[in-house]
Amino acid sequence: MLALAVALAAAPVPGQQPLQKIADSLEVTSPAPGAKTLQLPKAQNAKVEFLCADYEQIVDKKGNIKADALLSEVPVNVAFKVTGADGKSVISKDYELKLQPADAALQGNAKPVVVPALLEWRGGEGNFTFGNSIVAPKELAEVFSSEFGAVVGRPVSVKNKAGKGSILFSVDKALDAECYTLDIRPEGVVVKGGDRAGLVWGARSLMQILRQTGGTVPCGRAADMPRFRVRGFMLDVARTPITLEAIKDIIRMMSWFKMNDLHLHLSDNYIFHEQYVDEGKDPFKESYAAFRLESNVVGPNGHKLTAQDVFYTKKEFMELVQFAKLRGVNIVPEFDVPGHALAFTRVRPDLIYQGPMNHFEKRRCEMLDASSDETLRFVNSVFDEFLNKDAKLGKAVFGDCKVVHVGADEFFGAAEDYRRFADGLLKHVLAKHHTPRIWGSLNTKKGKTPVQAKGVQMNLWNGGWAKAWDSVEQGYDVINTNDGHLYIVPFAPYYRMDKNHKWVYNHWLPNRIGNETLPAGHPQLIGATFAVWNDMTDRKHTGYGAYDLWKTISESSDIVSQKMWGTTSVPRDFEAHRALIEKLGFAPQCNPLYLPKEYKPIEAKVTSVPYRLNRPALGPNYELTMEVELKDNKTAGQELLSGSSGRLLAVNSRGHVGFVRDDTMEFDFGVALPVGKKVKLQLIGTPGSTRLFIDGQEAKDVSLVSFHDNKADLCSTFILPLNTIGMNLRGTVSSFRVVPSKPGENAAAGIIKEGQATQL
Repeated sequence: MLALAVALAAAPVPGQQPLQKIADSLEVTSPAPGAKTLQLPKAQNAKVEFLCADYEQIVDKKGNIKADALLSEVPVNVAFKVTGADGKSVISKDYELKLQPADAALQGNAKPVVVPALLEWRGGEGNFTFGNSIVAPKELAEVFSSEFGAVVGRPVSVKNKAGKGSILFSVDKALDAECYTLDIRPEGVVVKGGDRAGLVWGARSLMQILRQTGGTVPCGRAADMPRFRVRGFMLDVARTPITLEAIKDIIRMMSWFKMNDLHLHLSDNYIFHEQYVDEGKDPFKESYAAFRLESNVVGPNGHKLTAQDVFYTKKEFMELVQFAKLRGVNIVPEFDVPGHALAFTRVRPDLIYQGPMNHFEKRRCEMLDASSDETLRFVNSVFDEFLNKDAKLGKAVFGDCKVVHVGADEFFGAAEDYRRFADGLLKHVLAKHHTPRIWGSLNTKKGKTPVQAKGVQMNLWNGGWAKAWDSVEQGYDVINTNDGHLYIVPFAPYYRMDKNHKWVYNHWLPNRIGNETLPAGHPQLIGATFAVWNDMTDRKHTGYGAYDLWKTISESSDIVSQKMWGTTSVPRDFEAHRALIEKLGFAPQCNPLYLPKEYKPIEAKVTSVPYRLNRPALGPNYELTMEVELKDNKTAGQELLSGSSGRLLAVNSRGHVGFVRDDTMEFDFGVALPVGKKVKLQLIGTPGSTRLFIDGQEAKDVSLVSFHDNKADLCSTFILPLNTIGMNLRGTVSSFRVVPSKPGENAAAGIIKEGQATQL
């Protein structure tokens, strides 16, 4: 490899320009085709050193170009460190270079269209026709065969040896972990990846091509790699319950678009405590809070840390981590402390912060005492329950989570208390051999107490709380999670990145964080994450669930994916991108909207109950009709329909017709069925609305039981369970019929039409 020289002017020049202006006006030229090293620009009276490239897999830290691996022209952004005669240094802006292979071979087949777009492509001639077999490493074989089978619509087998029409997957340690290459020939395809993740991403590209063609792939060679190593999504599962099945669909979708970092915000609470205080109520007792993992922690007051509505057992969470790993996705679990910690303070009310608060005094109930050694010991012990080996499970619950998030945002107490607490918690996680991640706060929480930076990742979420350049200079690896560009609070009038998808696609830059810009390849800028925060919980909750969030999450992911994996310039305009996403459809084995395989009526002659339908659950749009006659309308728990998606109740705990979803959200229609009289019951499900008619009369007094009997602006989506009719029913069911109807256009992307209740 050629050494990179340092360019230094011979003598100072009077009237030298400001150093930053010099750094940002260098004469930088693209290297000649096949060049093995970058040519440094020169600057008068200043030393210029190569700093970084965004595709460091192509241009390494010393400025060497892996020219032999180039298949086609690649745009690479580079930046330089410029040092003046006084020894002070600045970092230049990004300069885009066009790197070209030594040979300018004629292009054959056009580059296949996938999301995110392939970086390098050299077209061949003809097409590969996929047979029915793959060869893959043992740990990936079952997943790949089932996914490819789902894409092509026929069984795909796993073989020990590649044959005609097969796809061979193999690890090539010469490649970076997430890099992959495709060698596509008429007789077969060879996919090489630097590690498991690289093979997964190669498989995704092939599946997307096959989804569009029905079974063929154009011959040629591809080399593909991510521009940023953390391409993430944060989901707040604490303030609204989200089931594990819904999270698995999110993982499948993320993997489909080569997103690799799922940050699960596992503990939090309703933040608008002042609403209770102003009414003379105690938010410590009233506000909703949840800790979503099974925990052994019980306070001296008998209060359990684990949420009582939806929680994930330790075994389930470990299985979820493995499920995600096999699909290239790393799960980052977060417990949020010392703020947003009402789930913790309810267990230990003696540890509520008593120090001075700079504002939001009415939110004190959720603040742990960051000044106390006992608080740090208690919080560390909660983390240890998941970081240490679990005796029953044989390993740590978070054992395969490379990164563990410690929260630490929006603490309104004293800065030195915060800094001391954060430092202790970060060091504790580091000592457990995990990489800690933290919400940036140190510009607001300035002080003398040092806070661990080496080996720590920081979400830069707000420029007032933590600035990008300051955080980099302090030594943190940073992740762009800027609230102004990347936050979504569903059903809220604020933080709505999902309303600006076109702007994000066309203009957002992963290295622009608020009003600061880092070089795209800066070694401490490791990626970006968009976030869905469920602030609208408790008394603001309208009943929305995972179904209603799908459009928001999926349509944000494919955009962020393209911007994080791909080059600065997008490969197609926004409308063409959206059309391609619709064509690609859902990820294999992913059906988040519970669409039926065929739109045919479902009928059953129910002679007695319970009656087993054994049908998969059905999402909107549908119309259910049945005739029901009850012998008893006082005994609660009588079910009209039940299955994994929930229960439609003839008699709930209030004696009314209602339904309970799998996320434990309960809705009450406010009407009771008569006894001894056959009635016609009709249920009409649409996205965001479930309407009940009894003998043609609509039940309009619908309420969300789960949160304060909310009735306003309800989003009452119900996935119709079709496993069993009449479980525990004291009565009869007849004339059972369900008619599904096709959703609106672009249903594969979860589009919800304007004016429907579920419009976010």
